[in-house]
Amino acid sequence: MFAFGMDLGTSSVLLYRQGKGVVLREPSVVAVRRRSGQVVSTGKRARDLLGRTPEDVLAVRPVRGGVITDCEMAGAMARAMLRRAGCGGVFRPQLLVCVPPLVSEWEERAVIDAGMQAGASRVYLMEQPVAAAAGAGVDPHSPRGTLVVDIGGGTTDIAVLSMGAVVRAASIRIAGDSCDDAVQTYLREAHRLHVGLPSAEYIKCEIGGVLPREELRQITVRGRRVADGLPACVTVEAGELIPILREQAQQILAAICALIETTPPELVGDLTETGLVLTGGGSRLYGMDAYLSRELGLEAHVPEDPEACVAQGTSRLLGRLKECREGALNLARRRQGML
Repeated sequence: MFAFGMDLGTSSVLLYRQGKGVVLREPSVVAVRRRSGQVVSTGKRARDLLGRTPEDVLAVRPVRGGVITDCEMAGAMARAMLRRAGCGGVFRPQLLVCVPPLVSEWEERAVIDAGMQAGASRVYLMEQPVAAAAGAGVDPHSPRGTLVVDIGGGTTDIAVLSMGAVVRAASIRIAGDSCDDAVQTYLREAHRLHVGLPSAEYIKCEIGGVLPREELRQITVRGRRVADGLPACVTVEAGELIPILREQAQQILAAICALIETTPPELVGDLTETGLVLTGGGSRLYGMDAYLSRELGLEAHVPEDPEACVAQGTSRLLGRLKECREGALNLARRRQGML
């Protein structure tokens, strides 16, 4: 019986197959026909349909703010992606899904239901920060404190780890999506131009940042003029976006500081040596690592592939799933059996 590790995120879905590594990395979007519920496409193809679908096709993101908001859609999306990764027919894999450390029982059940709808024979849950740390090359068994900041699409999950468990954790809904919203709002107010969220995300990735760049960068943005609704284009410089994206980074910084204040002093002292581990796609935002490092006085470590850290971290447990308890673990209160 083979097994998959899944990072079911707001922005993307990553699948890790036992013995093969990361076998799928796609946007967490699904397009279905409104009447029949038939899946038209998933991943990149479905993302390209956002805001462009005909009346009989609906393109949605079933995970919002780090939470499954539509279990049926999430199950359909996961089922299609597992099939693309080599699971289908009589082969029903075991599935290990990573969840935030402060997950509620209702959210646990939504994840498990989505996994079972996707065709898994058994579903297990694992805490996201532990998986992210393991995927970044940090030993989760170490008694020394490690600070992990996973900046995803819908949420930023912050945790202090020690001996393979989460000691303190916090989650805020300031992450990639909120940065996209900020860029969209800025263009509407400052340039009187309305663009969709996919365009705002592209602008953020191309020229966005929380610190000034050495070279001048700009981009031509096309959209709908607010005044009359007609097509228009404007030129946006990288420096314009720094203040609005810095506000997002400041809120992440404030959440980190608040968490450190409640962490046992011995573990806080360890952080001066272990530093800060940044994972998730949001850690790629220009200057994010340098900004947090400067403000916290901690060395920031960003792995080569921060988006894949959670999925890669599941590899430490996939071979020992029989030792874990199946189903709803309520990980906020019961953490044994993980790693």
